[in-house]
Amino acid sequence: MKKSTEIRNGYLQFFHSKGLPVVASSSLIPHSDPTLLFTSAGMVQFKPNFLGIDKSLKNATTCQKCVRTTDIDSVGFTERHLTFFEMLGNFSFGDYFKNEAIAWAWEYLTQVLGIDPEKLSVSIYKGGIAPRDEEAYNAWLKYVPAARIFELGEDDNFWTMGPTGPCGPCTEIYYDFGDKGCKNPHCDITCDCGRFVEIWNLVFTQFDRQEDGTLNALPHKNIDTGMGLERLCMVMQNAKNVFETDLFTPLTAQAKKDLNVKGETKEEISALRIIADHVRSSSFLIAEGILPSNEGRGYILRRLIRRAARYAKLMGNDKPYLYTLVPVVQSIFAGLYPEIDKNLSHIQDVLKQEESTFLKTLVTGEEKLSALLASCGKTLSGEEAFHLHETFGFPLELTKEIAAAKGVTVDEAGYAKAKESAQEKSRSYADEFSKEKVVVLQKIDNGYPATEFVGYETLSCEAEVLALLDEKFEFVDALNGNGFAVFDKTSFYAESGGQVGDTGVILSGGQEAARVTDTQKPLGKVYLHKVSGTLKKGEKVTLSVNEARRKRCMANHSAIHLVNAALRQVFGTSVHQSGSYVSPERFRFDYTLSKTPSAEELNKAWAIANRAAESALPVSCQVRPLADADKLGAVTLLGETYADPARFVLMGGDFNHPEAKYSLELCAGTHVKNTADVMTVLVLKEGSVSAGVRRIEGVAGYAALDYLKNVNAQAEELASRLVVPSKDVFTRVNAIMDELKEVKKRYTQFREKTLAAGGVNEIAFTMKNGASLVLRNAEGAEPKELRNIADTIAQKHQLALIIVTCDKEGKRSFVVKMAGKLPNTDAVTVAKQIAADLNGRAGGRPDFAQGGGEAKRPMQELIGALKATL
Repeated sequence: MKKSTEIRNGYLQFFHSKGLPVVASSSLIPHSDPTLLFTSAGMVQFKPNFLGIDKSLKNATTCQKCVRTTDIDSVGFTERHLTFFEMLGNFSFGDYFKNEAIAWAWEYLTQVLGIDPEKLSVSIYKGGIAPRDEEAYNAWLKYVPAARIFELGEDDNFWTMGPTGPCGPCTEIYYDFGDKGCKNPHCDITCDCGRFVEIWNLVFTQFDRQEDGTLNALPHKNIDTGMGLERLCMVMQNAKNVFETDLFTPLTAQAKKDLNVKGETKEEISALRIIADHVRSSSFLIAEGILPSNEGRGYILRRLIRRAARYAKLMGNDKPYLYTLVPVVQSIFAGLYPEIDKNLSHIQDVLKQEESTFLKTLVTGEEKLSALLASCGKTLSGEEAFHLHETFGFPLELTKEIAAAKGVTVDEAGYAKAKESAQEKSRSYADEFSKEKVVVLQKIDNGYPATEFVGYETLSCEAEVLALLDEKFEFVDALNGNGFAVFDKTSFYAESGGQVGDTGVILSGGQEAARVTDTQKPLGKVYLHKVSGTLKKGEKVTLSVNEARRKRCMANHSAIHLVNAALRQVFGTSVHQSGSYVSPERFRFDYTLSKTPSAEELNKAWAIANRAAESALPVSCQVRPLADADKLGAVTLLGETYADPARFVLMGGDFNHPEAKYSLELCAGTHVKNTADVMTVLVLKEGSVSAGVRRIEGVAGYAALDYLKNVNAQAEELASRLVVPSKDVFTRVNAIMDELKEVKKRYTQFREKTLAAGGVNEIAFTMKNGASLVLRNAEGAEPKELRNIADTIAQKHQLALIIVTCDKEGKRSFVVKMAGKLPNTDAVTVAKQIAADLNGRAGGRPDFAQGGGEAKRPMQELIGALKATL
């Protein structure tokens, strides 16, 4: 039996022997294509090559780590669906084509792996919008009998990028896993019984589809192949499904042991598969710097963790558990993906924190569902059911089951609509980037030399205008107005690492020709300057950065390094940066911490950072081999892809004696020459952003001085208004606040007593059982005051049913209070009756309930309805 490591390495070695360079897996975050949420196929990193924009490669082979979550709800209930998987691929960019691709695929499967040729069938494109793929058919006839070559249509065997653009036929290779008990006498690759499984897809991109549907031949034909490593392991390890391969069995075996289940029932099998798959996906996503959140990539990660935790709970687990499986994930991929090894403890901390929060939320969710079922009538809205699913982890099936026991149905159509709306939130990660715009950016990034950045050494430089784009993002030879400019070199820092881009002016012939309002490097290589003015392609100009603005950014960016190092001194090296923002006005720094820090700990960190600023430590930057990061103990950002060589920023000590350092980070940002230029680090705000992530907001340098001047001016103005010296402002304000608090308390007590005192707005009568019914319209009251008013009225009665209402903007709020215990009724029953009359809702306890609805008729009419039933 071949192990997954042997298969992975053997595939790459085979295609390398055919002359294809082995290209490393790209990040799960597709930096070169902002339209994508995750890297979902091996071809993603090669899009510029396929489009003919990047000509640096003629072919390549990879094992690409991928994440796809479109079928997340199917994971665990099928034999093959996964969210994280590895895609083996080989690619041609105008080099080899069908005959070689098919011949190599067959050689690899049958000769290298030794798969029985009789077990393999293939499909080709039968024709339709394009001619039948005769070339592929004839190529396969050399290896496969015609009876095992199946012809399929557009849905299965024709690949397109969209209604127009590159496209072409596909050929797929299927493996016969043997009889599954299918009763179809003509069972073949078109049957969905699971016997025949597609293991390899070869796409032949040879056409360019026009708007009228015409297919023009591409000048350079491409090959894009993809074979899931997990499915190939099924074949080579004689496994019934992907979860029985060595890529999963260590995880499922450990989970069986930990959860004390045999893994024999459908429920147990599904739970084990979901836990194994989702822990793998979550580990890789967290290792790339993604953290659980309510949007974008973090939204997907949170959903994966919570879905897995939910199924672990169904297996009887009631405490954080998933994090304990991360070392098993590490062992499966030992030596293959260093990001897992390097960030093991961080991955565990994030998983544990998110699980802890979720398990607490789940208990709240059960209570929430019970309350909803008690007040929703006969139907629970789909929106509320989906809210339970997204917020508290309740699958629709569970909500339906619990609801059915209470005689309540769930609006499934409404649920589907709410789900679709939520999916839109994660479907398009960067809506501001249209596909057309991304293509232009890729053309710029691959069609022009990398912009030479000289802004570390100087704020002004001579440059040539290489390209101009107008506001519509179309190339022009001359610009008069707003647009974008590309130069051969620049002194303008492009936004990256959280630091905003530089602004400044462009001079031509010594005169201002344009202003730069922002600087970006969308795909990393070529700088794009947002400009307003008059420029011409080929023109020689002088670029001049706004010096004062740059200096403020430098101080705020260096302050972040001071704070980061201080936090790691106080809380340990498990602290990681998870985001930052640097502008001339302020800085923001997000960091990971699995606990709530004390005020004493935070003050200690702020003091350390400010002592470093006061110590006037030298700040030096060097470009060094990336391997030096580990040797020197440099701090790196999770998920960040660094150039090699990389830029090291050292504060304190020198590179010959790094042991004396205060801080050492890999960073391309601009920094002060000495920490004294930071002046002071003022932390204005610190708090939690999400589970395990905290945020610091502050100011440093001249921005800090401006802040202090503003605070001082406000203090002086306040002192003048309070007629006290500035030093006594705080004491005087505290005294005023205490006085105001006491006045508010007395006013509230007076108001509630007045509203509860009775009068024309109160109706009272004695019921048959001798109890009093008091109906009070607390005109002018706020809904939150109704309870206290009802309590005050109740003090006057030994046995009474008290109803207090208030109307506001067409809506009626009310409370029901029981003074004593009335026979045959309670507060909840009465409240629901009132709510039904108001087309509203109500809930509560037997002695007290509250609700609301439409103020559609006077309260006096309500008394008649109550008399008839009480």
